[in-house]
Amino acid sequence: MDLSENAKLLHSRMVALPSSTLFGQEDLQKFLNTTKSADLLEAAQELINKKLLKLVKQGDELKFQATSMSEASKITSMSEDEAMIYSYIEASGREGIWTKTLKAKTNLHQHIVVRCLKSLEGQRYIKSIKSVKHPTRKIYMLYNLQPSIEVTGGPWFTDSELDTEFIDSLLKVVWRFIASKSYPTVFQAPSPNVNIVQASFPTTHNGFASLSSIVDFIANANITTVDLAINDVRSLCEVLVYDDKIEPIEHMIDSYKVTWSSILEAGYGRDYENPSNEAFVSPKLKSLAAPKHFSIFDSYSVIDSALADDKDLVYFDSWIYE
Repeated sequence: MDLSENAKLLHSRMVALPSSTLFGQEDLQKFLNTTKSADLLEAAQELINKKLLKLVKQGDELKFQATSMSEASKITSMSEDEAMIYSYIEASGREGIWTKTLKAKTNLHQHIVVRCLKSLEGQRYIKSIKSVKHPTRKIYMLYNLQPSIEVTGGPWFTDSELDTEFIDSLLKVVWRFIASKSYPTVFQAPSPNVNIVQASFPTTHNGFASLSSIVDFIANANITTVDLAINDVRSLCEVLVYDDKIEPIEHMIDSYKVTWSSILEAGYGRDYENPSNEAFVSPKLKSLAAPKHFSIFDSYSVIDSALADDKDLVYFDSWIYE
């Protein structure tokens, strides 16, 4: 594009910063190294005419925002109506804008709005999206943007529909991972070298499943192409807690272990509740698991009272009835 030296200088310095940056009049004067408003207005108007600069209202102030050469070339190729509709769609960001709102803002006839939208969509400048909140509305946004979570519903929605199959499969994956960190041998077939008396980790164990470890496991195992944030995984864990499949660890933050009832419900651990099974219980483990009958009178010793001082002796009857 043919631009004056001042316009080129101003634009080059503005686009060197992030595209979302908004500039005030003082910023532009610094870029041009001038205090003359006339010089600034001349350069700014030139850029506005070439679609390389646009005015943005921020509160009660008017700010300037630079547009890239490619974006400006795109806009100049549009008709006046298309450019106006495109500007409103661009301003809507990742939320998108409803066609009815577009019609009201542009004050254009319905068939003109529809024609412009079809043209812009055909050139892949904009795209139609579905909203979870408003599934019947036709909403448009810029082609290169991704809809916000408020629009899509987050990772749990596919085409604006709650993906229950995806959620259920993730719940199973998360539960099994937490179970593997709660009971070391629960998914193994019982054998003589497996201690059925100690199927769970001791209370001093610190390797229970944490939220961050679950997130890492899902990401590293390539279970899903959907990026799950830690709050998404927390939501899954909350569902499992509500279903009594897992429980939070009291002395640890954001860590969980599975409930034994959920292990049994999933079809595991039943053999561990049958310690009399000769097929896998070794004699040593059998003796440990056997009921114990203990009486203090089976283990006692006596001392010769002649060898002890009376004041050191406590007689059983007087002690027990004290």
